[in-house]
Amino acid sequence: MNAVRTHRSLRPILAAALTSAAILSRTITAQAQTSEYFLHSGDQDRFTVVQNGAILRTWGLAPGTDRYQYPMVVLDTVRTMGADVGDIGADYDYNGNDLGPRYTHPDGTSRCWDGTTDGQHNYSIDTAGVVWQFDLDWTNPVRMFTGGGIGALAYDPDNDSIWVGTFSGSNLTQYDRLGNILSSFTTGHTKNMALAIDPADGTLWLHDRNRQGTLEQWSRTGQLLATVVVPGLESQNALSGEFRFGGGGYACDITGPCPGTVRIAWNNAPANTQQGIVFALNTGNFIVQGGPCQGTQLGLGTNQLRLVTTVGTGSGSGAVNGQAGSSACGGRVQLVALGTPCETSNVAQVP
Repeated sequence: MNAVRTHRSLRPILAAALTSAAILSRTITAQAQTSEYFLHSGDQDRFTVVQNGAILRTWGLAPGTDRYQYPMVVLDTVRTMGADVGDIGADYDYNGNDLGPRYTHPDGTSRCWDGTTDGQHNYSIDTAGVVWQFDLDWTNPVRMFTGGGIGALAYDPDNDSIWVGTFSGSNLTQYDRLGNILSSFTTGHTKNMALAIDPADGTLWLHDRNRQGTLEQWSRTGQLLATVVVPGLESQNALSGEFRFGGGGYACDITGPCPGTVRIAWNNAPANTQQGIVFALNTGNFIVQGGPCQGTQLGLGTNQLRLVTTVGTGSGSGAVNGQAGSSACGGRVQLVALGTPCETSNVAQVP
């Protein structure tokens, strides 16, 4: 267990008005992609991982599995099901290594396309637009509701809902578990595929199949945040996509009363380096413009954006305590660890 230590220089935490910081600039540029985006292109037998407009890595199909593995979820592994009844998918690590388990598409459904997960169940959408719930091993399908046709879907943990985009329609539509429409907006084009939610900032990402290799980032209220053309992806007919559920990796957590003494804890940070504690009143997609973390994209917006302090990461886990003023309550905090490249944690909310 890691000891909790008090960092005496932690300003009246998250409330003090630090007007500038060495690693931040208030210049706002185009939005960027916080987390790794996993895509599957069945026609090319390829899995592709994309971040910030570049392909990070790719891999092919595991031996003995079927070509189309569009129903895909990303938890501690990349877990796929074959698209058609009887087809076989596999378990891969994040680099595409075959982990051994196989998952067969069960009877009772039809051809399935994109997949998503809530960490308790997997979900997919079939050719008729029916959204299905499965167990985490892709067994026991349960029909949920109809989302309009061939398409893509993403689970939204903020309100336990499912977003659906279709190949023939232009809307992204948010449904509750009974199929009631909660919200909807148009992207202005059809073929909204590989729909996924980045857990680091809550934004929606999709592959605009009209312009193969072009990704779009949308707010959940229908604002287009970014259009990203990925070199090399134009040859990939990516129809399913996911981010790692919950984000995972470098993590930040805040506990304690606000106003009062709060505790900021972290784990899975890069060891033996410095990290900045960054605060803002809102989430967003701010890109660092200068200093050692230039080009790093945060999950924070620009409202009261500031670097509170820096602190060592230790062995990769630890915590600091500090006093939070009332103006900090409800704000957001993210950790940024120095490195090549710099790494960011999830965004945590001040109680």
